[in-house]
Amino acid sequence: MVADSRSLDLELFRQTWTEALELTNGLPATVPDWDEVDRLTGYLRRHVELLAAELETVIEGQEKDTSDRETARWLLVRTRKALNDGPSPDHRTAAVRMEDLALTCRALAALCHQQVSAPALSG
Repeated sequence: MVADSRSLDLELFRQTWTEALELTNGLPATVPDWDEVDRLTGYLRRHVELLAAELETVIEGQEKDTSDRETARWLLVRTRKALNDGPSPDHRTAAVRMEDLALTCRALAALCHQQVSAPALSG
């Protein structure tokens, strides 16, 4: 059964990824505050996990392979890798990983939102 994508708080997710991307805007010259990176990374990890689970459910229920479905699969593999990354070796790497999670969150949200507008991924 596909979860109702509208129950995902896409506006909260958007606010979080926007804040993270604004924070990393000065990279590589300026590394953001460690506490902010840590806080936002935690939020982004939870958002990305929810969105990935939603997208996995949607594409599992589809019978036909399409280009959008292949894109979703690629993004899910990339997402799992990002979520499985261990602790960052330094502050700069932590900021870069947070930025990657923000971009991943934005992409997953776009694909999930597409499911609200169109019942199946189109080819």
